[in-house]
Amino acid sequence: MRCVLLTLVFALSVSARCVRKNLPEQAGPTDKQPVEVTGVTTFGAKKQAAPNGNPVFTNGTLPAPSSDGQGSNSGSNGSGDSSTTSSTGTTSGDQASGGAASGSSDSTSDSPAGSGVTSSGAGSGNCGRLKGICFNGGMKASMYDMITTATDWITFGMTIPGGGASPRTQKDHVPMMPFKDSVAGAVELVNGPNAPEWLLTFNEPDFSYEGPGYSTPTMSPQDAAEAIKPLLAKPGSGTKFVAPGPMNPTSNWLPDFFAACQCQSFFSAYNIHQYQPTSQAVINTITEFRGKFSDKPIWITEVAPGSAGCGLGLEKVGQFMKDIYKFAKDSGYVDRVFWNSGNKLDHMDTNVCESWLVDGSGKPGPLLDMFEKIDCT
Repeated sequence: MRCVLLTLVFALSVSARCVRKNLPEQAGPTDKQPVEVTGVTTFGAKKQAAPNGNPVFTNGTLPAPSSDGQGSNSGSNGSGDSSTTSSTGTTSGDQASGGAASGSSDSTSDSPAGSGVTSSGAGSGNCGRLKGICFNGGMKASMYDMITTATDWITFGMTIPGGGASPRTQKDHVPMMPFKDSVAGAVELVNGPNAPEWLLTFNEPDFSYEGPGYSTPTMSPQDAAEAIKPLLAKPGSGTKFVAPGPMNPTSNWLPDFFAACQCQSFFSAYNIHQYQPTSQAVINTITEFRGKFSDKPIWITEVAPGSAGCGLGLEKVGQFMKDIYKFAKDSGYVDRVFWNSGNKLDHMDTNVCESWLVDGSGKPGPLLDMFEKIDCT
């Protein structure tokens, strides 16, 4: 997860943003001196724009990720709500114990070029299956049903948090294997009777949201290559995998990971997170990333107008959103765009402070109607 791990604390918590694991509630910004880190996404820490257009994260006191696989790009899932049973008959459980995740999507309809996948959501119109949502900590399963034109959603784990979920919410959930301690559960999931259509892997492994400075990677490329070996050995037969999504997509983390694991062909799509103040800056970075990784579709699993001052205003945020979805549709290589955030965080994260669609009580926000009307043109 910036579309922030369900309650993780990585892209600024959930990590990136759309986000990460089931964590205790995260603290908001603190009085500590900010630590500048250029990148694209983070969890519960406060993000600001750097002179080069990449976000800068200011430190906040964040809890260590839990092992249950739930996360949040910008927030933590401190609600303690139980996970739900998927429409395919699999009850989601604790990721660390290998619990099953939500069911896969098997419906068909048009999708962007190169995906070979179709939409299961309501009225996405010209967008095909592009319109995804990234939820963060505090998400309730019922919130997704309020966003009627979305076709997929993610959070930071393999289960659905927030109480009972509708068949649509269960069907459209794309599970995530955010950390190395999630691998065993992922292997069980993809080899079980309700294997998902897609599984996201390692969320922002190049950045840690723990400790002073948040400068130590969660996993080095070599560590991640070692950690993923059980999944490479037992990938099941019905699931496609999305490559890890580094916080900084232009770094050497992903090339080094592929070199170490010799597994680039294992993945069916690449993953990128983007939080920058202008849509053009985001498009430029994605285009640069595409120049390095051009053999598979790209999923933008976290995106929002990163802003240090949270003062863009509804009109500019809405235009940013329209620009990104139009670019994705026109590109021919972007298969999913997960807008971050589906829900309003209960703490400050300057990457998503103005981009939420549903507030904490489940009421529609001012941006929801704009999202619903997007037709990717």
